[in-house]
Amino acid sequence: MTTTPAHTTESAELSAGSYWRASLALFAPGLVGILSLLPMMRTTAESIRAMPGGPDLPTPALQAVLLINPLVLLLAGVGVGTALAPRVGLRSHLAELVRGVRRRGRPIPTELARAMAAGALTGIALVVLDALSLPMMGGGVDDPSVLDVSRPRSLSMTLTGILYGGITEELISRWGLMSLVVWILWRVAQRGQDRPRPWIAWSGIVVAAVLFGAGHLGAVAAEVALTPLIVARTVALNSIGGVVFGWLFWRYSLESAMVAHAMVHVAFTLASWVLFLMSY
Repeated sequence: MTTTPAHTTESAELSAGSYWRASLALFAPGLVGILSLLPMMRTTAESIRAMPGGPDLPTPALQAVLLINPLVLLLAGVGVGTALAPRVGLRSHLAELVRGVRRRGRPIPTELARAMAAGALTGIALVVLDALSLPMMGGGVDDPSVLDVSRPRSLSMTLTGILYGGITEELISRWGLMSLVVWILWRVAQRGQDRPRPWIAWSGIVVAAVLFGAGHLGAVAAEVALTPLIVARTVALNSIGGVVFGWLFWRYSLESAMVAHAMVHVAFTLASWVLFLMSY
């Protein structure tokens, strides 16, 4: 298998109209992912309001405040990625479609089918690694089940994982952050010439994956007190997924990374159902 992507770097600058069309086309599904957080944000908002000295805001207003951070990250990811990704050979089929770019390559259904398989296998691997590492967390966790990725998951939780995780997080972490890291290294190490070398792409993949993993610490901290072991486990497990998604982005497209990420959440839910049925 080749270790370089099947597409090449675009040297032409994006026109203003092309840039905004592509940005809007990517921002719209990312916003849907953010809105899928609303049910979870309602619970969080009510918990914050119930705290001593909590803000005296209606729950819907507090939900809106909680959505500001992911919205800002989405705007940054879409804006940066749309400007830089094409320059370093990273692609989005949707962005290219609205820009009128036509490229030859592997049929999209075949590409996405492979991404689904990669995501499903990654999800299964993460379930196994999660189960093996959970007993190592020691006595710092009163209820270890809150860290178990195969714990019971509702359809709403799964849908949020597919939409926010599969779409919004990929726009932030891969389209925005990974493209930025690859572009910086490409400009510094290669002075913006030729296609980025594989080590540059892999540096972007790994950096984005680790930061993606670290980005999950806030959600974990809301459930348990962070210890060095819990931090290491959270970052490591999420980084494994991030490396797979980053490789798919580099090798194929942003949409491949999105599909694989979504399939990981589907695999988590299926694993939780299987374990639930086996307990009876």
